[in-house]
Amino acid sequence: HCLHLLPPIAGRIVMRPVLNKMASWTVLQLFQLFFSNATVKTIIDNTNTHAERRREAGKKYSWTILTKKEFYIFLAIVIYTGLVGVKARPDLWRTDFPYNFRFPRSKMTRARFEAITWTLHLSDPEEDEENERKKGTPDYDRLFKIKPLYTEIVTACKSFYQPQKTLASMRKSNLRCYMPGKPHKWGFKMWGRAGQSGYLYDFDVCQGRENPDKEKSDVGATGDVVLKMTSTLPAGKNHKVFADNFFTSVPLVEHLKQRGIYYIGTVRMNRVKNCRLIDEKELKTKGRGSLDFRVNQEDNIIVRWYDNKAVNLLSSFVGVEPLGNVKRWDRKAKTYIMVPRPAIVDTYNRFMGGVDLLDMLSALYKFNFRSRRWYIYIWWHTVTVAVINAWLRYRRDMEKLQPRQKALPLRRFQASVGSALTSAGKLPPDVRKDGLYHFPTWETRQRCKHCVGHFAHVYCEKCRVHLCLNKDRNCFQAYHNSK
Repeated sequence: HCLHLLPPIAGRIVMRPVLNKMASWTVLQLFQLFFSNATVKTIIDNTNTHAERRREAGKKYSWTILTKKEFYIFLAIVIYTGLVGVKARPDLWRTDFPYNFRFPRSKMTRARFEAITWTLHLSDPEEDEENERKKGTPDYDRLFKIKPLYTEIVTACKSFYQPQKTLASMRKSNLRCYMPGKPHKWGFKMWGRAGQSGYLYDFDVCQGRENPDKEKSDVGATGDVVLKMTSTLPAGKNHKVFADNFFTSVPLVEHLKQRGIYYIGTVRMNRVKNCRLIDEKELKTKGRGSLDFRVNQEDNIIVRWYDNKAVNLLSSFVGVEPLGNVKRWDRKAKTYIMVPRPAIVDTYNRFMGGVDLLDMLSALYKFNFRSRRWYIYIWWHTVTVAVINAWLRYRRDMEKLQPRQKALPLRRFQASVGSALTSAGKLPPDVRKDGLYHFPTWETRQRCKHCVGHFAHVYCEKCRVHLCLNKDRNCFQAYHNSK
């Protein structure tokens, strides 16, 4: 289910880094755009508070204060588990063949990792208890346990990307309700708005019917989801929305059109009243590529096109013309044939599928461990989203800044993020020799990082080290060129 974006998405006002400065950013800095230091501090504080309250309540288990360094190592292990694909967490610390992983055993004990996992708490424990007392009232917030992280990452997704393509997409994802048509019948359902590249701009957790007494809207429950996901888009900026028949309805198209947002999507005919089209059997007799359409008084068009079977599409901005052709295999003639295809189908196929791509990327290296706490699964999902969004932004910037250099694939990028997290606060090894933005400044005299027995005032802002730079020694150049 898809949304189409022409200009950048409106979000909070931030000082966005220009592209030429992005060349000096590390994978960790890109990841921290979506998983910020403020978010990390909030999680650490809430986790330590939760652990203290559990001990005061009589829970007996080993716990020491969680530090930022430890949390980053914990996060690196979580990211690492998506790459190695072990079936159980204890396997990561086994020493027998074929396991015997050097990491994470060299960075954190299994007991400490499990203690952090058991104690991890995203929301303020006191505010959480206050919210629990509101259960059964309209003021109760079902998502309160994930709110700090959820709010931060959604805001970051909206703020730190300026799309070059013309599209984003919206869809439901299988993340705790019963869905008989899915491979995994039970899961949490999440609504997401993603771009053609798979970049996730916005998401929300489905909470079911939040207020049973609320009057039904004319766009329906699924239409309300689209309106909520598009509420941050500025009106009258020629945005275009793509979605499937789960969301599409005529009132929804009209509502978006009033805001200057256009729509295209497949549609269920029981949602289109007083619209008679040639039935599928008659179109089948006319052959592949046959179609029928109707236009209402508001200039919205519904098209029924027959390929292997009939498909119905509703649009407020594109119609049948110009007709194109698409190659199809003819089983009777045992050869390829050209089938007429209306513009509405071509446009829908080209721009639909951003969330499908995101789902695919999320499934490649995800964390498959079990937990008794429902919100931990959503936390793992947000970490995955942070990695994927950071990678997509990195790849886009590489195309603009260094088109001749091949970007890292997702697997290596995720491994680089995990490696950088284990040494957070230290200089990443690839920064020293990248040849970008190593500007010298004059600071308090300290020992030279490169040579022995000399002091220097010259300081490299990027590497954060003092280096000699005078008529006798040029340690600044030697340091950045040395192997």
